[in-house]
Amino acid sequence: MNSIPNSEINYSSDYSNNNWSLISENNTKLMVPSNAIKETEPLKYPVFFNPAAKLNRDISIQVYKAFIENRKEKETIFIDAMAGSGIRGLRVAKEIPKINKIVFNDFNPFSTYISKINALLNNVYNKCDFYNKEICNFLSTSFNFEKRGTIVDIDPFGTPAPYLDCILRSVENGGLISVTATDTAVLCGVYPKVCYRKYYGNSLRTKYTEEIGTRLLISSIALIASRMDLSIHPIFSHSYRNYIRVYCKIVKSNYFANKLQEKLGYVIHCFNCGNRYSIKNLYGIMNCNNCHNKVTIGGPMWTSNISDKAIICTIINSINKYNSKYSEFINSYIKIKDFFTIALNEKDEYPYHFINDELGKILKKNVSSLSHIDTLLKKSGYFFSKTIFSPNGFKTNASLMNIKKLLN
Repeated sequence: MNSIPNSEINYSSDYSNNNWSLISENNTKLMVPSNAIKETEPLKYPVFFNPAAKLNRDISIQVYKAFIENRKEKETIFIDAMAGSGIRGLRVAKEIPKINKIVFNDFNPFSTYISKINALLNNVYNKCDFYNKEICNFLSTSFNFEKRGTIVDIDPFGTPAPYLDCILRSVENGGLISVTATDTAVLCGVYPKVCYRKYYGNSLRTKYTEEIGTRLLISSIALIASRMDLSIHPIFSHSYRNYIRVYCKIVKSNYFANKLQEKLGYVIHCFNCGNRYSIKNLYGIMNCNNCHNKVTIGGPMWTSNISDKAIICTIINSINKYNSKYSEFINSYIKIKDFFTIALNEKDEYPYHFINDELGKILKKNVSSLSHIDTLLKKSGYFFSKTIFSPNGFKTNASLMNIKKLLN
């Protein structure tokens, strides 16, 4: 087994007064600050670790595994540009053998040190590289055209906006980027001016605001990528608790970059009656076509598909095989399978959804169950699909006026 140079071991003396705990996430061992397990809010020092983000990491593993399944390249590189304790990269090293090099970076030097300790604990040190640099400096200087990442991940504490240029320059042609945003108040309509400045679009503070925020994040990545003659293909996107997470395949193509406008549009929302719909351009926008009051415009944002159904099918098949081998994780993976099954059937080309209790308030009557709404819509020739953005949400091609007539 490889070991850490003695010159680095002395570095840990500054943190000798911290209590540490050895935990396990799936089959990955991890040394983390004891306080990080106890506190409700994740601590940034001495190293960042968020135990509540396990579902986030479980989903990541499934997406990464499905993405590289049919790749023929001999070398595949995973770059964790904001490694913290190293948990995401370590799980990739342990659970996805096809990825043969894991690169850890963090601006906090002790994060780099503890990532090495954790790599040794999991017997994966020999396939890992470690860096201690500012993220954009790291992504810009450590990887040239011949040595870019197959998958590059950034998971910042706050907005990813300052780093999007850098991550797009560090991923190989046909590679994958995964981006987390935890500034959900900005993306979800609380600070619309800040959202426009950072993500190039107007946000909406609605009942379906998490989906709006997700689509604004994707569109900002697409707009930045288009400057570099790159196009993006969203593989999967979701929002949970206080974060938004997107996975995008990146392709070098000025032809498809020129078609970006076809993927963007606007969501029109009426805060008076709750009516909503999407359009491709703003020409001729009038008042609400239901109550004739003033409408609010969200966007421009990504109004096309936000998931790759073929990739999701691969993920579901992989989970089925995994459950048959590792019964100790079956409950966790049944939950993830159900999540991806909803995504597989979701009509994600529609950039908004409805919430059943929202409809109850609009109609001033008892809330109808999703199954009841499903039956009514399909009987009248409309489609119905659940959405991963809300357990009580659904998508349909029926307008609010049509839904109200059916539920009255």
